[in-house]
Amino acid sequence: MDYAKVYGQMHEQWPKLFAGNSIKNHVEAIAELVKECRPTRLLDYGSGKGYQYLARRAHEAWGGLLPYCYDVGVRQLSEKPEGLFDGVISTDVLEHIDEPDVDGILDDIFSSVLVRPECDLGKSFVFLAIACRPSKKLLPDGRDAHLTVRPPEWWAGKLTKFERPGLIIRAVYDTGNV
Repeated sequence: MDYAKVYGQMHEQWPKLFAGNSIKNHVEAIAELVKECRPTRLLDYGSGKGYQYLARRAHEAWGGLLPYCYDVGVRQLSEKPEGLFDGVISTDVLEHIDEPDVDGILDDIFSSVLVRPECDLGKSFVFLAIACRPSKKLLPDGRDAHLTVRPPEWWAGKLTKFERPGLIIRAVYDTGNV
């Protein structure tokens, strides 16, 4: 699937869709990671339009460190920022990826992390929020926008290969259960 084309079309057709607001339920958890890890560079991988930082000022909860935004569906943010980051945030992204592409996207996310060995500089982190339920949105071709709906255990199994000293991987799962 050409994610840039499909999501670019959706971003342009519906200006309020994928604004970046899915981070709102995770601001406190990210703030805890920022406090613990003391990153100097953050990346929001699949940031949407970035309104979470422009309008909602979500980053102020973690000391004002503004993440670099990257989203293949937003023309202005479709170039992945250069360099490595000691904190990567990705909310409401992975479930939108076709299952055969999940490993490649995870590789790309984790290749963006500068893993710092445990020392006075702190650790690095990756924060992932993944929906494990069908979406309320449809893709232009009529498919559910959540292309990979798998249980938390499946996702956790995918993440184990990225575990290493100096890196905190925090994943939260939305199963639709309250």
